[in-house]
Amino acid sequence: MVKKRKITLLTRLAYGSGNLLGSGALAISGAWLLFFYTTFCGLSVIKASLIFSIATYLDVILNPLMGFITDGFYQTKLGKRFGRRRFFILLGIPLMLIYPALWVTGMDFFYYLLTYVCFEMTYTMVMIPYETLAVEMTSDFDERTYLTGYKAMFGKVANFLGAALPGIFFGLLGKNSPYSFLATGTVYCVIMVAALTFLYFNSWEKSASEVTTEHVKNVWEAIKKLFTDILSTFRIKTFRHHMGMYLFGFGAEWLFTATFTYFIVFVLQRPSTFVSEMNSMSSILQLISTAIFIVICAKKGFTKPFSAALMVVILSVISYSLVYFLHIPHLTWLVVGITAIFGIGTGGVYYIPWTVYTFLADVDEVVTNRRREGVYSGAMTMAGKLIRATIVFILGIVLSQFGFKEGATVQPTSAVHAILGVLLIGVCGLALLGIYSSHKMQLNHETHKIILDELDRIHAGGKMTDVTPRTRSVVEELTGFKYEECFGNNTVGYHEKVEDHQDPIAH
Repeated sequence: MVKKRKITLLTRLAYGSGNLLGSGALAISGAWLLFFYTTFCGLSVIKASLIFSIATYLDVILNPLMGFITDGFYQTKLGKRFGRRRFFILLGIPLMLIYPALWVTGMDFFYYLLTYVCFEMTYTMVMIPYETLAVEMTSDFDERTYLTGYKAMFGKVANFLGAALPGIFFGLLGKNSPYSFLATGTVYCVIMVAALTFLYFNSWEKSASEVTTEHVKNVWEAIKKLFTDILSTFRIKTFRHHMGMYLFGFGAEWLFTATFTYFIVFVLQRPSTFVSEMNSMSSILQLISTAIFIVICAKKGFTKPFSAALMVVILSVISYSLVYFLHIPHLTWLVVGITAIFGIGTGGVYYIPWTVYTFLADVDEVVTNRRREGVYSGAMTMAGKLIRATIVFILGIVLSQFGFKEGATVQPTSAVHAILGVLLIGVCGLALLGIYSSHKMQLNHETHKIILDELDRIHAGGKMTDVTPRTRSVVEELTGFKYEECFGNNTVGYHEKVEDHQDPIAH
């Protein structure tokens, strides 16, 4: 029997530090890269947004592929030596040097496209296996909740650094200097290298003996297995509802982040340093709110806290817009107050979906009788990047159609109104869809324990016919399948040929 390792404070800190890449790099590029391209690199808003879209759509192929590769990496010599997940974290450490290359001026469209594609691929190569570690390190509901909680809190630290660093270099090098952004990228590169090194040496994963190896006979079968497994995740009812929470909730946040700089600079006519100050303050408050949401979710589940967090986002966006439309005096202090309230809600929006993710593989195992953490991480990241790329591209098209002028310090009224429309219609609309999805999702502490107990009972040799009515009800509600169709008695996911594949559980 494999000895269970204890999760200490150091473990939680190490696991959380990995999100300095996941949230920090995205916070900086999400808030500033589009602005950097259009202001300092001479790219049109269409070309700049196209870079995000092309890179992301290419990376969409890599997302499920990385999940597939890491799930089966124990079959390789490198996997046996360094781990099927942690090897890619180790490989990502030197590749963080790509990040400063994003912030170099004087290059052409293809340079910016190539560097962004390379960083997106590196990001995916690290984050897909990283997301699975909480599931591999423990099966305990509370420990997973705390691990993902530390991940979320480090995400807020990353957001703070991503907001504060540009502000610091604006002060040192000038707010109109492109070198402020290059310095930010360089310093954050060092931070990511340190964080991933800390993570690698203070984390672990399931050993090869604890993992069921799934063989494929040729490349065609591997490709077939990859896409069959990815698409099959959407047959799980809880995953579909969870994806609604994740895509619409995060989508609202991503759209807000991409638009906020334009709102402050061009709608409210405040300097870019003010954007940095607001993002820094919001990140600090998000850190506090994430700590609060960890406790709330452990006791109350996920649905109500997530809905409440998104309602805060909606009310904040409406308040921002009213500041402009009503020409309210003392504008700066009002924006500070609204941003403070926004920060309190945003912590929950970011924390909850990736906490729910850590329990999805357990629900899936009830259906497929397989462990597919990597597949779910790949499916989530793939779908998330598709939505993020689409949002940024549509934002670019909308601003272009309404007369946005690249490099200008003042925008026409039509562009100003377009920015406000994106906030009110786009951000609020996505948030409302996220709230709807959260109310359809029934996974919580109680139902997860029932799932784990049933998995233990069946794997210990228990009969499916001995299931209790309560357990049957929970299994069918969370999976969307009749109980008799669970534990491999279905066509969900890739199935090997009869002579090779793992038998389903008998009734």
